Amino acid sequence: MKKYFLMPIIIFPVVIFASNTNFLSIYNMGLNENPSYQSATLQLIQAQNNLDAINSFFYPTLSLTTSSFTLNASGVSVTSQLSFTLGLLNLYSTQIGFSLPLNLNSLSFGNLYISASRNLIVEDKANLMQAKSSYSGALWNLENTKWSYLNTIVQNIFNWYFYQKMIDLYSQEIQILEGVYKSVSPLNLSQQNSAYQQLLSAMSSLQTYKNSLISIQPLPNFTPYSTELYKDTISFVSSLTSNLSTNVDVNEIVSQRQDIQSLEYQYMAYKYQADLWYLPFIPNPSITFLLPVNNPSKWSLSLNLNFSILNGGSNILQSRQRLTNVTIGRENLQNATTTDISSLKGLLLNQKTLQINLLAAQNNVQTALQNFQTIKALYEKGLESFDNYMLANINYQISLLNQERVQQQILLNKIQIMQMEGMPFGGEII
Repeated sequence: MKKYFLMPIIIFPVVIFASNTNFLSIYNMGLNENPSYQSATLQLIQAQNNLDAINSFFYPTLSLTTSSFTLNASGVSVTSQLSFTLGLLNLYSTQIGFSLPLNLNSLSFGNLYISASRNLIVEDKANLMQAKSSYSGALWNLENTKWSYLNTIVQNIFNWYFYQKMIDLYSQEIQILEGVYKSVSPLNLSQQNSAYQQLLSAMSSLQTYKNSLISIQPLPNFTPYSTELYKDTISFVSSLTSNLSTNVDVNEIVSQRQDIQSLEYQYMAYKYQADLWYLPFIPNPSITFLLPVNNPSKWSLSLNLNFSILNGGSNILQSRQRLTNVTIGRENLQNATTTDISSLKGLLLNQKTLQINLLAAQNNVQTALQNFQTIKALYEKGLESFDNYMLANINYQISLLNQERVQQQILLNKIQIMQMEGMPFGGEII
């Protein structure tokens, strides 16, 4: 099994001002406040602890049992005793430790015991696979949360820049078109209608981008959007995705992802549990061995049975569930693998489509530039109006912005590819 080296994002406890904001600091601050990230972090810690409890030979635990209070027909009785139980070793599912009682009335300790306890039948392999499944799933969830938040905040910054620039350009275009419409003679209905339609089209586009700009979520700590932040985001994402290759073995990459490995472990756990399908029908006694340290001859071995004979068919359902889970685990693994392979292939194909879109956008830029240069030359000779000169310039600027928009989409698609390939944030393929 390949290991995941968890590379947590460092959260800097600094106050961010608009004058010195940078993308990574804003990302770190927002991620640290993100409920999904906090939940995923706690889930990973818990999964790690559970795995350590199974794998570790030395696993210290300490528990206290206080005096009990009993009310019955005879009155009230209190057992004034405090028991310390120190667990030290976990040897083949046998918990080995020490037990020491303390009499609260006399404040004196009783005999120190070495204790060893375990169930007679222990599903070691199933428990280990289940713990590995939870740990791999928690790793995937944490990294996936980082990538999802990265994609969200980058998309918001990209959208803000694009919408804001489009609003500026269409606002300029509307001012010019309003002048053009007013200058057309009312007697020339065809030219007037054409100018009016151009004006309405520009006004509609302007309103659309204004509505889109309003819908963008604020940045963490209400940090303002800015062109400087946009440029820093472009630099960061370009560097992050610079070594991404689209010529990869999709099947192999998906098979190595931690979420798929989690399902593989879960499937193996189900198979081990199915081998013991009869376990719900038989008692599983617990064995406890106590050895007084000061008097070894007083050792004791106890066997405890707890078996429910009439339980409303619960044991039958538990046994059937063990057998059914094998099919469920296999189907979950196959379905997830097939879906993830299809999704990753789709993103890789989309990257090729976006590259074609970029070529088309670059061609539109060249066409708009040539048109602008032609009108500019005519304007300088007095053969073209100033309004047409300005409209050609705005059209050229819009084509440049549309080209940049495709470049933004390429970077966002690369982020999604890295997320789908299971890369740790800022790291190499696992």
